[in-house]
Amino acid sequence: MKERFQNLIELLSFRTMWDDQEEEDWEDYDRKEDYVSGDEYADDTRQRAGISAELLYMIIAAMVIIAVFAYTVMSHRHLYTGYTITDSYEVEDIVGTRYEKLGSGFVKYGSDGVTYVTGRNETKWSTAYTIETPVTSICSNTMMIFEQQGYTVEVFNSDGVLGSYQTDFPIMRAEIAKNGVAALMLKDGEDARIRLTSTDGTTLAEVKTTLEDQGYPLAMDLSSDAQNLMVSLAKIGSGTVDSSIAFYNFSSAAQTDDSHLVSLTEYRDEIFPYVCYASDKIPVAAGDSDIITFTTSKHPDEKKSIHISGEILSVFNDDEYIGVILSSDSATERYHMIVYNYSGKITADYTFAHGYSEVKMDSGEILLNDSGHIMAFTPTGVERLDADCDRQIAEFVKIPGFRKYTILTNSGMYRIRAE
Repeated sequence: MKERFQNLIELLSFRTMWDDQEEEDWEDYDRKEDYVSGDEYADDTRQRAGISAELLYMIIAAMVIIAVFAYTVMSHRHLYTGYTITDSYEVEDIVGTRYEKLGSGFVKYGSDGVTYVTGRNETKWSTAYTIETPVTSICSNTMMIFEQQGYTVEVFNSDGVLGSYQTDFPIMRAEIAKNGVAALMLKDGEDARIRLTSTDGTTLAEVKTTLEDQGYPLAMDLSSDAQNLMVSLAKIGSGTVDSSIAFYNFSSAAQTDDSHLVSLTEYRDEIFPYVCYASDKIPVAAGDSDIITFTTSKHPDEKKSIHISGEILSVFNDDEYIGVILSSDSATERYHMIVYNYSGKITADYTFAHGYSEVKMDSGEILLNDSGHIMAFTPTGVERLDADCDRQIAEFVKIPGFRKYTILTNSGMYRIRAE
């Protein structure tokens, strides 16, 4: 870049107009400007010819700005197919250890306990438990680990354990709120109980759904303030599978009866295995062929429906976008990814060939990985990274900085920069 600027200065400089003879004649002129402007300007009041230093600096500055802008645009739209390891922290974790990003650090967990480490793999705290099949739920900086089809619940944040307790019914699903309150879907014979609990296991509220009346709960999500619960229920009829989306309100301003039910919207011939609060103001349900957003009034109702053509393989979202991955008809590109904003507008449309075992949105990017390959996309239409990895990937996350990510494996933590 320095050489380019030097060449530019030389091209713009009028010194290149002088030959050797002119250099010898320089003594006949009081100033260089006199020589350049010609003999007809003999006095000091004449108008000087040529480009002033100020204009030259302005031209150079403008070209620098244009070059920097062009480089930035190209960098942000460039597909990187490799990476450089910028930092590595070697450690031998037990085979089967799982990882989750939490706050500015990471959670390592398995069947015998959980450890929280910093971004440099330094242990901040750890606690032991026995959970044969651990499952997680995260909201902001709060996380829970529960035993699927078991009875144990652990609640913590990046500073340490907030609570630990046992349930009286097996846990099918669970979701955590930012304050540590959890919604537990418990198996009660053929029916299900949905129980709201504090960090010590105290029951705050409870509703019961019956297979005969409401249907079987497939999915649920709790708002970050633990005031609202969204539940997808499926009911098998005569030759059809119908469903409903139920909303419960647990705030003191809600109705005071035991059901806490404030809204129920029914659908025919479609089920909704995915529901979430994209934010406390955007409840979303994804079904076989539709993505539906709801209002956040006292009695939530359908707001927007987006029809999806094709078999939905995966759903992912953050508070601005929701996306789906479909099977593709292409012989070479196996997958078709479509991203929407919550107004229903398509913001990105990709096809890709490589398989994946996980997809998620993290810090404004869509991340996919399998055991030896990583990909990153933006929700606005840029494929950013598509690279092989020579390590057995357990978790792939975005960290602050352009093109910066972290790969976690059982042998260590590796910060990388896409190249």
